[in-house]
Amino acid sequence: MQRRIDAHHHFWAVARGDYHWMPDSGILRHDYLPNDLAPHLKSADIEGTILVQAAQTFEETEFLLHLLSQPGSTVLGVTGWVQLDSPQALAQLDKIAPHPKLVAIRPMLQDIQADDWVMQPQVIEHMRRLPQYHLRFEVLTYPQQLPYALRAIERVPELDIVINHLSKPRYGTTLQKEWRDCMKQFAQNPHAYCKLSGMVTEVGKGWSIADFQAHAEYALEHFGPYRVMFGSDWPVCLQCATYEEVVTLAELLTSQLKEEERNAFWGANAARFYGV
Repeated sequence: MQRRIDAHHHFWAVARGDYHWMPDSGILRHDYLPNDLAPHLKSADIEGTILVQAAQTFEETEFLLHLLSQPGSTVLGVTGWVQLDSPQALAQLDKIAPHPKLVAIRPMLQDIQADDWVMQPQVIEHMRRLPQYHLRFEVLTYPQQLPYALRAIERVPELDIVINHLSKPRYGTTLQKEWRDCMKQFAQNPHAYCKLSGMVTEVGKGWSIADFQAHAEYALEHFGPYRVMFGSDWPVCLQCATYEEVVTLAELLTSQLKEEERNAFWGANAARFYGV
């Protein structure tokens, strides 16, 4: 049986002070570490995970890699952060890329004021270097940033990429034209994958499967069942859903797939993309 992989979750320790986006109070302002996630992975039959950075600091990536030294870790790979718009990027990559579980780099494009930030020549040059380090690139955007991300990726055709959280569209039965057109263009790139993740927090409490059906179907239609993967976005999802509810939502959204396709969505696609 194909192992099940959660291709997108986070750990953090609040006292580190890395998380500029974190509210001053509420469910997210707590430490979330491996022992907190372990029972949820067991209940959902998830055997391995991809741990994704959640702060625009190099030190947070080093912290995440250090967590993997704990015995019994289920983390198969880490997506880290380096300062792609700075000459420091190569020195940072040289320092962390030798770690066997570093698998990707993610700039937090959604949090950058300039929608076209990714088009900077220095950023693109550092993106070109990522395959040399055997690293992939994660696309964290809102729909208005997708056209620029698309243009940047076109300049690095050999780079493996994955779109996080379906690029956070406005959910409902109507698909935004900009989102629809860009996602279709991304899907034409054989190196491009997409995560079915981060959905519930875009709608809020009171969400239903109907909120996401059209967007999930569109992603599966264009990327196909062999380039879409599951991600929980835990613990961010806890604002609106439990880990188990997010898993159930993904199961319902992919219930029309054949068994082999479901196995791909739940594990094989992530394993192939990340090389784990």
